[in-house]
Amino acid sequence: MKSSAPLGPGVVIREARAGADTDAAAALMTTYLTWGQQRLREEYGLEEAPSDPAHVVASLAAYRPPGGMLLIAERDGRVVGVGALRRLSADVAEVKRMYVAPGARSLHLGSALLDRLILVARSWNARVLRLDTVRFMADAQRLYRSRGFVERSPYEGSEIPPHLQKYWLFFERPLHE
Repeated sequence: MKSSAPLGPGVVIREARAGADTDAAAALMTTYLTWGQQRLREEYGLEEAPSDPAHVVASLAAYRPPGGMLLIAERDGRVVGVGALRRLSADVAEVKRMYVAPGARSLHLGSALLDRLILVARSWNARVLRLDTVRFMADAQRLYRSRGFVERSPYEGSEIPPHLQKYWLFFERPLHE
């Protein structure tokens, strides 16, 4: 696995604290989901329901131990990135909700978050790590491919409804390297 670039001063990746980091993590995820929905409308003419911030907060439970992990990236004490992991089965984990605020994208936080999520999935003894991304997210796809992810068909347990799957790419990589 390639290692991410060194993080600069004042930048840290850490596990999100329930309660203390909930609002900041949910706000970033809501921003990400809202942006994605706008792009789906622009790119494909799809009208999906807007992200409900209360639903996003409630969804964070899936990314807490023992079945999940929620990481945040901070810059000078401000949350600027998020990435989550959840178990799909005893030997399969899934990366979810990777997002870095536009003003922090030059800091290689996406790479650092993904690298840490890969390590967490390995510590769970997962054999395979999966993820999905919308076809227009070319930068994300380059990152995933750089970490050994390869395209595959839609997988069981994906949150992407069948009517949207043609607009998505699905990836996986083995973790036994």
